[in-house]
Amino acid sequence: MDLAHIIVVDIHSINRWLILVWGGYVWLLSLRGWVRQEVWSPQMQRRSQIWIMLLDLQLVLGLLLYLIFSPITAQGFEHLFDNPANRFFLMEHSALMILAVLLAHGFSVWIKKGQNQSPWKRAVLGYGLVLLMILVAIPWPFMPGYGRPWFF
Repeated sequence: MDLAHIIVVDIHSINRWLILVWGGYVWLLSLRGWVRQEVWSPQMQRRSQIWIMLLDLQLVLGLLLYLIFSPITAQGFEHLFDNPANRFFLMEHSALMILAVLLAHGFSVWIKKGQNQSPWKRAVLGYGLVLLMILVAIPWPFMPGYGRPWFF
């Protein structure tokens, strides 16, 4: 592995934790706002935007890995089903994460357009679905054959 690949993978791994922690924080604040029937605030909008920016950064890092640095994609798609790790990273992980980022953007717009209705409810449902997709698509250490370390 070359140094650029290692650096991008490490940043991708660190950003994963930022996304999970900040996304969980935004989701919990949304749940609290929904339960308390609070007014959607500019601060909450900013918190959501920060989470979306972290997701965008993760997507860029993931695409760099997928298209340029990854030894898995360098093998090509002819070995896609020979190895569960190849299938996971070339198809499942990539597709679910891209879809999660697109949905996060879509839900962000849906939340903004629903200011008179419950933006909190929309955030709980939308961001909750996105977080669930992310959790499913992460290569956790306990996954046989393609799990990655908790950190680096």
